[in-house]
Amino acid sequence: MIRLPFSKIVLFLFILANLSLDSVPLDPDQKVYQPDETFTEDFIKIDFPEKALVRTESRKRWRAVPLKDRPWLVIWRKLDRVGEETLGTKVLEAIFPDSTPEKFSISKTEILRWSKEDNSGGNPLQLYFFLLRKEDKAYTFYIAFYKERQDLKEWFSNPNRYLNPQ
Repeated sequence: MIRLPFSKIVLFLFILANLSLDSVPLDPDQKVYQPDETFTEDFIKIDFPEKALVRTESRKRWRAVPLKDRPWLVIWRKLDRVGEETLGTKVLEAIFPDSTPEKFSISKTEILRWSKEDNSGGNPLQLYFFLLRKEDKAYTFYIAFYKERQDLKEWFSNPNRYLNPQ
């Protein structure tokens, strides 16, 4: 029978107890973003209202969820085929047949935004759909959060949080 000294067992338990969920995930397709960190790609920059786990779904699709609770979700996708943003606009117009998107421009980026309220599992949600275009690049954003969370509404309704002025 192998006997380990008590000090080695205590050291092992101490190290095991100090491992936390906040450490870097072992999956290379995931990264934990602190509130002061920003995801950046092309003309997109995203900062999150709290610590978030960002998972790369593919080379052009990402998903972010908070590590604490689950009051919000952000999914964004890079559109890189010719005409794909036009198709995306038509799909969103079909989802929102009776509403026209808000249209505005920031830092030479054209922004279309649709918003909608919905229920999921008895929870009232606020949904935002964004289409952002700059030159020959475009991204779509899907954002869902609990409607009663006014702080999240203020955070996610500000498109400046998604743009990297270059």
